[in-house]
Amino acid sequence: MQASGIILAGGLSSRMGRDKTMMSHNKETMIGHMIKEMRKVAAQIIIASNHTAKYRIPDTLEVPDIYSGMGPMAGMHAGLLAAQNSHAFIVAADMPLFKAELAQYLLDRSAGYDVVVPMIKNRWEPLCAVYSRNCIKPIADCLQADIRKISRFYPQVKVLEISENELSRLGMAKDLFYNLNTPEDYQTFCKQRRREAD
Repeated sequence: MQASGIILAGGLSSRMGRDKTMMSHNKETMIGHMIKEMRKVAAQIIIASNHTAKYRIPDTLEVPDIYSGMGPMAGMHAGLLAAQNSHAFIVAADMPLFKAELAQYLLDRSAGYDVVVPMIKNRWEPLCAVYSRNCIKPIADCLQADIRKISRFYPQVKVLEISENELSRLGMAKDLFYNLNTPEDYQTFCKQRRREAD
């Protein structure tokens, strides 16, 4: 299935204190890492960043939120509106261990579903999941009602839950979903990566 890739990069990084997407690891920015991985599985790359030319990365499309100040779901809405394909893999920009293989597996399961979403430690991972363009109206309805929790629109569409056990059997560890929120998170992550490299 040909799919679009949507990277959510519109956050304020308030807890981090600086733009997370431009932080680096292994000589690669976070946004650079996400685009590199997404190019392996997506025919179109969209960055939902609340800008139209923040990154100026070739062969990417930057889109602003229509529902400004409404969080990640507003970025999902803007990205899906711009998507040229029926399905898109949507991922937050602050997941340094994200791999294209995870996106490909979820996309491969998406036929007949509007959402394909992992469940890790009994919690949805809605910012690392597949969404169809059928989700646009339910998302807009939530945003218009000031509902920002992503899973609130799930009952209105066809959802496939992917269990942690299923991903573990495939060798896809839960740390693929690890995200960075604070300077301490970033420092801990970098130290751990250095120890593993030694």
